[in-house]
Amino acid sequence: MQATSLERKLAFDLRASWQARVLLGTTGPARMVVMSMLAHTYDEAVFMLCAAVFPDFDGSLRPPFLTTAAKVDKAGCIVADMVDATGVIHKDTVLFPDEISLRDAFRKLADRLKLSDTDRIELFKCAQAWVVADRRLDPTFDPKDHDAKRILN
Repeated sequence: MQATSLERKLAFDLRASWQARVLLGTTGPARMVVMSMLAHTYDEAVFMLCAAVFPDFDGSLRPPFLTTAAKVDKAGCIVADMVDATGVIHKDTVLFPDEISLRDAFRKLADRLKLSDTDRIELFKCAQAWVVADRRLDPTFDPKDHDAKRILN
């Protein structure tokens, strides 16, 4: 009985976190992005979060979902690999046309959810860590420099 009340308290606290509020505050493709961000940042803890937030969560993800963290492609789009509703994998699916769109989407979400300044900072740190590579060409690339790299990250 003691563990049950402790589990309820922990679930209550988890549901009050910015992570749970953001997860509950999104739907459709935006929820896929949030789930991917949280899974990238919090790895195994995301399953506990989902169990606390969604009472019918059975420990498995149903498509559609993202299978990779985000990358910036050569054109500057934010992309990730996605499994669609039929189970087909789509490589480098465009999620946002550019970094500004990603930033603005999360600003609007944070405003709508009335996140505190501290929670906003954590949300944006999570989003920043989720974008793991930048494939744009380096504008300062010098082909004569044998140590130069064409890709930024």
